[in-house]
Amino acid sequence: MSDVLNIDYYNSFVQWSSPTDDHTPRVALHAGCRIREKDEEFRRYYLGYPCAGEQMYVEKNIFHQPTLDVHFVYSEDGQLMFVKHFAEAPGYSRLANRLGETVPTHDGKGSTITEMNTGIRNFTQVVEMTKYQEVYDAMMGNLPILGRTSYTTLRGEEEIDVVLEYPITVMNARHKHDTWQIDTGLILVPDFSIECKLEVGIFRRAYIVYNKWDYAEHVMELPDKVEEAVFPIVQLTDPKPLAPVVHNQLFVVKIV
Repeated sequence: MSDVLNIDYYNSFVQWSSPTDDHTPRVALHAGCRIREKDEEFRRYYLGYPCAGEQMYVEKNIFHQPTLDVHFVYSEDGQLMFVKHFAEAPGYSRLANRLGETVPTHDGKGSTITEMNTGIRNFTQVVEMTKYQEVYDAMMGNLPILGRTSYTTLRGEEEIDVVLEYPITVMNARHKHDTWQIDTGLILVPDFSIECKLEVGIFRRAYIVYNKWDYAEHVMELPDKVEEAVFPIVQLTDPKPLAPVVHNQLFVVKIV
């Protein structure tokens, strides 16, 4: 893609509100993903930063029991999904809703989210890097780096364009050889094997690795029923190429 990626993810946030709740949550963004059918407009989704399940504004015993990890995926058109990883049964849940629908909550009362507001911050000057020395200098200079991976895949017989966008959190560069390697996550990846009434429900968290512009591998988080376990736990899949043909891009932030 020819446009420059300039989203400052960790300083961009989503807030949501419910008329029955006397507070507003705010979550930093972790990564983004755009998908589209051929010749259509892209639909954009965001991955929120994870948190632990909690009771609100109590004096003690704040964490929920059983303990759980919660993350949030949402779209610009009002779709949202909460994914929960529990330390005990049920182990794992994915719930996709639209704005205005009641989202189940730990206390059983539910919460009707009626408004979501996204505050996207953009870096002032960002430059795409295409040469080893540019990547090396940016990393060694501790400059913010953003990544984008584009590919085309199939949903049934239909071709789908996918664009993954993310901050580079972990990477390496060699000093005496012109090579670098990206190993970063969590990112947001569509899993078109999932059947869901809302498109937001097809996304999973993943990690991505690559060390050249035209190849990438990934591992996704999937629930797995371990032998003798009474509930599924979340594990990483075996590594796989992201797609037969991919295009990786790296961008360095020159002015925050």
